[in-house]
Amino acid sequence: LAKRVGGREDGPVLQKQYRTQCDVVLQLGGRIELQLSEAEAGMGSLGRVERERSRATHQKLMRDYRRVEQTYKNLLLDVKRKKGLAEARRREEEEQRAHAEGGTSSEAVRLQMQMQEERVAEEIMREREEEIRNINKGMHTVNEIYKDLAHIVGSQQEQIDAVEEHMEQANTNTEAGLKQIEKANDRADSSYGCIIS
Repeated sequence: LAKRVGGREDGPVLQKQYRTQCDVVLQLGGRIELQLSEAEAGMGSLGRVERERSRATHQKLMRDYRRVEQTYKNLLLDVKRKKGLAEARRREEEEQRAHAEGGTSSEAVRLQMQMQEERVAEEIMREREEEIRNINKGMHTVNEIYKDLAHIVGSQQEQIDAVEEHMEQANTNTEAGLKQIEKANDRADSSYGCIIS
């Protein structure tokens, strides 16, 4: 639908369909954000392991939602640009008709040259804006990757700390067990036998 805006098929019906779809997308976006915030609030009541899993899932859903939201915003900008170009084409056609009907004059030629320069400058600005959006999108993606890595490292650090704690407990238990065996061995040597009751 967005591809047809600003083209030959563009008209009141297409514009109405486009506005209706935009309204639906905005409503759905609001619902999704509400559900994501409710899910985030509900994580406090979960256990540590389940909370970490839910948090990771929630972060991925948020990231995916933000990516879709950015795509939607880019689509809106593209449609706005297409509408502007279509309007400029329409004005240019009207000017050409008026020029053909009215003959040529130096003022009309100057006006036409000025408008053409403005269109070129506007097109250059749009291209720059598109490039800036692409750079921003790339930076956002890199930022998300760094966040994912930080989360992975953080979750692995908790596991490493738990393994280290278990190793220390095992070492302490092993030393205590060795002392018990040595003590039992000393008692067995001193009493020439062991009585088990």
